[in-house]
Amino acid sequence: MRSTQFGRGAVMALAATTLAASGVLAASASAPAQPTAQRGSAAAAPSDCPYGYFCGYKDANFKRLAFRYKDCYMQEIPDGLNSGGSWYNNQTRGTKAKMYNKNKQLIYTTPGAPSSDSHGDWGPVWYVDAC
Repeated sequence: MRSTQFGRGAVMALAATTLAASGVLAASASAPAQPTAQRGSAAAAPSDCPYGYFCGYKDANFKRLAFRYKDCYMQEIPDGLNSGGSWYNNQTRGTKAKMYNKNKQLIYTTPGAPSSDSHGDWGPVWYVDAC
């Protein structure tokens, strides 16, 4: 189990955007907001993220692949993804991945594939369900 605590700065700043855009998440100190995503579109998929996968990266701009998931169940992300990073959703068109906190509470649902966040924050995320 990871020992990371939630990064609050940028995460809480995004809560208002999340609520306004989707109404899915509640803004509070215990409920982090979603990462900033390129809504509805994404740049070309990184070469290490094949079609059909949701890929997580240790660094911004899709650098240093940490995981790629395609199965539809909640999976713990690797240790060491404590902040920063990026993700690319290269699954079948329209498929949404879900991110969960350490209590397995849903904190973010990605836009439908293809979608991405080149400057995300893994701090609040402990689990991912690719679809």
